[in-house]
Amino acid sequence: MMKVYNNVSEAYLGTLADVYFNPDVKSSPRGQPCREKLDYTFRVLQPTDAAIVTKDSERNRTIASYTAKEVELYDSCTNKAEDFGRASKFWLSLANPDGTVNSAYGHLIWSKRSHGSDFETETYVTHPSTKPGEGTISQVRPVRRTPWEWARQSLIDDKDTRQAILRFSLPEHQWKGNKDQTCTMHGNFLIRNDELHLSVVMRSNDLTLGLVYDLPWFCGLMDKMIEELKPHYPNLKKGHYTHTVHSLHIYERNEEMVKKMLGEM
Repeated sequence: MMKVYNNVSEAYLGTLADVYFNPDVKSSPRGQPCREKLDYTFRVLQPTDAAIVTKDSERNRTIASYTAKEVELYDSCTNKAEDFGRASKFWLSLANPDGTVNSAYGHLIWSKRSHGSDFETETYVTHPSTKPGEGTISQVRPVRRTPWEWARQSLIDDKDTRQAILRFSLPEHQWKGNKDQTCTMHGNFLIRNDELHLSVVMRSNDLTLGLVYDLPWFCGLMDKMIEELKPHYPNLKKGHYTHTVHSLHIYERNEEMVKKMLGEM
């Protein structure tokens, strides 16, 4: 049964408690013991990009500080490990051989033109012709879009579309030796009754060092999309946010931190 919460902090603490006290299983991927819920879904009725607030005031300061840093990194569209490493050295351990990281979410959805096909083409002007009377020289090329452009245009083309998919995980991330397997699979925007809803699906989500920062940023995407759609849908409002994870977990090494955030210590 899907859990429903009013705001992001309530959703985080409720989910944290559910996984800690009622895990489906205890597993140990890569030899790291954790409590785990499988195929878990919750919904936030009033989603905002506000930093998560727990019952541990010291932890709250860390959460607020790193949330702001991560938003800045994503918004910059960088995918350089050294840039992310300035926010947390952990990112340096995930670097690809070329010095990039895969889970640079802003880069993935706003910079990387990964959507399109050779079946769809566009004509573009390369340069003016040097011969009298020939005007300009044009060429045809395949269309390539960012995931964000695809989702936004899908919503513009059809208000009731079910195709406004926002992809994060890409086929090229699946290679042996990759230390940064992108956790977020995709998002899906829907407009119904003049409300924009967003659902995000993740293959894996660490509650203590992942969801606590991911959740506000995902909710903030709704505000950005609404702003860009306002010229087309002036009455558009924010709807609910839904989060689904195939493996939602708490590592054993972080259980003391979890108990403090829940007010159990």
